[in-house]
Amino acid sequence: MKDKMKLTTQHKWRRPFFKRPEVILVIAYIVAAIVWEIGSSALIQNLTLETDTQNLMNRWKPWGFVVLSVFFLFFFTRIWVLRLKKSRELLYNYLGNSPTIHYELRSLDSGIRIDWVSPNCERIMGYSPEEVKAPGWWLRNIHPNDTQLAKKTILRSLEEDQFVYEYRFRHKQGHYVWVRDELRRTNRRPLSFQGSWTNISADYVDNSNGKAGELSEHGVLSGIALLNKHRKVISVDAPFTEISGLTEAQCVNSKLEELFTATDIDDLDSNFPCNQSILIVGRNAEKKRYSAVLTIREAVSGFSEEATYTATLSDVTRMKQQQRQLQKLAFFDDLTGLPNGNSLALDLSRLLDELPSDRLAAVLVMNVDHFHQVNDKYGHHIGDKILQRLTQRLKEVTPFGTKLYNLGGDEFAIVLNHIVEYIDIQNIILQIQKAYERPFGLTSDDQQVQLTASIGASVYPLDGHDSGKLLAQANLAMNSAKDQQNENQAYFKQELENRSYDEIQLEEDVHSVLQSEQMQLVYQPVLNMDKQVVGVEALLRWEHPELGTLHPEKFLPQFDANGMLDTLGIWVIENVVAQVERWQQQNITPGKIAINLATEQISQRLYQAMNRLNKENPKLLAKIEFDLSESSLSEPLPNTLDIIEQLHELGITLVIDRFGKGIGSMLHLKTMAVSKIKIEREFIRDLDTNERSRNLVKAVIRMTTELGLEVQAVGVENQAQLDKLKEFGCHYWQGQLYKLPQAADDVFSSD
Repeated sequence: MKDKMKLTTQHKWRRPFFKRPEVILVIAYIVAAIVWEIGSSALIQNLTLETDTQNLMNRWKPWGFVVLSVFFLFFFTRIWVLRLKKSRELLYNYLGNSPTIHYELRSLDSGIRIDWVSPNCERIMGYSPEEVKAPGWWLRNIHPNDTQLAKKTILRSLEEDQFVYEYRFRHKQGHYVWVRDELRRTNRRPLSFQGSWTNISADYVDNSNGKAGELSEHGVLSGIALLNKHRKVISVDAPFTEISGLTEAQCVNSKLEELFTATDIDDLDSNFPCNQSILIVGRNAEKKRYSAVLTIREAVSGFSEEATYTATLSDVTRMKQQQRQLQKLAFFDDLTGLPNGNSLALDLSRLLDELPSDRLAAVLVMNVDHFHQVNDKYGHHIGDKILQRLTQRLKEVTPFGTKLYNLGGDEFAIVLNHIVEYIDIQNIILQIQKAYERPFGLTSDDQQVQLTASIGASVYPLDGHDSGKLLAQANLAMNSAKDQQNENQAYFKQELENRSYDEIQLEEDVHSVLQSEQMQLVYQPVLNMDKQVVGVEALLRWEHPELGTLHPEKFLPQFDANGMLDTLGIWVIENVVAQVERWQQQNITPGKIAINLATEQISQRLYQAMNRLNKENPKLLAKIEFDLSESSLSEPLPNTLDIIEQLHELGITLVIDRFGKGIGSMLHLKTMAVSKIKIEREFIRDLDTNERSRNLVKAVIRMTTELGLEVQAVGVENQAQLDKLKEFGCHYWQGQLYKLPQAADDVFSSD
């Protein structure tokens, strides 16, 4: 900060003489005086007036100049006052939003007195400026183990003009945070300083990617122990004993290996490694199990005379509990209680690895025909009840030793193992069809619902040797069955995979579509909970001349197969940037612009393109938000996480999209520099009618908010859903309740 101020001052005094404000003012006044004197004299002489009138005007001419001077000075004074006011407002906003607290203090006989502190102190440390200025406030809140260091620093101020030191300081909420205190002496008598506080807890609380310090600031309790050169505990703070359930007497003079049990290192007799995060499990003073992350670092020079190392213990018990809850959500369907598609993929892969060579396996995928008509006619609550009863029927006909899965809504799957003949598969399909076709009685008026199902099947190893291939082929067979009028079942046939004209057509067109006008971007507004537009999401559409409007899931596989995904991603970014510039020319402020990216698009080429844009227009990157699908990150490509970190360092906001859909939701929060999550729309769909959905969404919002992340809901369709999201503390939303995706020229219209 001081360097920045120094450069600014130098720039001011290097400004050319005639461009200084005071010089401009003097020159302007002199020019105005000359113009007045010459012009007024010439005007009086050229007017055909009587001599007495001319003499009278000459006598009043100086007074006219006085009036002109008053207006002149008022005008220029008004301009500088407005500029000064604007500068003060900008400075106040900067100080209010800055991550660094600035202050001025004096050293008096009575002690240290803080004369001024920036307004962001209350946001960062919890203390109001009035509390900060209270006598003795600073020394009272320094950690007891750091008090001596602070006093020595005060003595250093008598000899040094500027210095930096680090210590622990008590937050208003009661926990301690690490701060870096930078001071510069501005006067000797009285002794006065300008300084800044910066929260550096992230340097002392580390997990695998160095972001645990952020968690510490947002609700994860962290404690610190000081270790000597023999790695024995010198002292501990209160949070350390609270987390571990140990007393200070039990900790002092003991090694950490004697106090804790690590879950992820083999040799417990050796010292815990430095600069690595170790998961610790144990029981606290209340005999409750806890999980904590332990990190040992070398102590900062001058931090303490005895301390060689610092050990930070961060309580992650609650996070682990929430992680288990989200993992359950990731593997099981909420409505039916059945394992979901994620479970199916894992179970099928395991089955194929263990299946004897003389046995068959089959994948059955089944879908209710026209089930949306049931929801439209009777309501979603009746539809959900029918699906629950259908689940019970399918369980009854599922062979012993096999699992029934729900792939979402009215789509189910069964994996048959140890099949000997095709007739066995056929018999099971017939039983499944009967389960569907038995009428479902409704609760009133003796009404009944009759269902039919389309069933597709693929057989291992005849139709494929891996789980992904078998699932895809079973889906193809099911879709083929839906197209048949009289027969509602179909096995996979190779020609089903080859006959897709759409796929062939798209394969031929991907090479030229980016040079045409067929690929377009539409935008959907993103709103805060007060229904104010704060940004938009850019969505890709292919207006194909033969196949109509195509969504990304339809054509992205073709781009991937041709190695053009990264090219497509850069095309989207460049077109979004161009559109933002057009909006700015129209005096439209779009806010944050969300761009969806697949894992395959996160490449060095992408980083180079964003780095180039950053050099051309640094302010623009702050408006860009990359939405990364949670499921696509489950198996990231090599260097993907490194590139994501590099993009974050450029100032790009990173978001996990479809949060809760995949199996690694919590892991991504731990390992990635994420600023926001988007809740999967399936959880929002029945938010207003399903109690379990409400509880799950509420838990996700509470957990992510406590981690300092923002939450956005996708697919909000009605006011009841929005009211619940607002009640739960959601930050942003988008959906057809406000607007469907629209063209760039229409998205900000008032319609």
